[in-house]
Amino acid sequence: MRRTLLGYVGEIPVGSVVEVATLAEALNLPARHVAHILSRLGDDEAELLPWHRVIPRGGAFTKAQMGRPRTIRQIGLLQAEGVPFVDGDRLNMASVTCWQPPDTHLSTFWADLEDDEPA
Repeated sequence: MRRTLLGYVGEIPVGSVVEVATLAEALNLPARHVAHILSRLGDDEAELLPWHRVIPRGGAFTKAQMGRPRTIRQIGLLQAEGVPFVDGDRLNMASVTCWQPPDTHLSTFWADLEDDEPA
């Protein structure tokens, strides 16, 4: 499950974003699981993956999130890619390019897979 999620994240093109909920739905996972996995990336993984392109619902960061160094870094990385923001804490969703993950796992029940079984 984690490997599949990180594979999807690696496919998000420069300048595009995907909402956590959209990614979670494509993987047949709760959004909180996707958010949890991405929040626990090691430094090496975070350096290799475009995790910053996975955004909250509606592209709006909460006040609590805005105080976190990781969110500040995420917003900076998105702005560097040309992703438009409104008021500094919300993406301009009308002008942003949203990536759609493949929905090949809509019927996957992850608990049924063995650890070494490909997803």
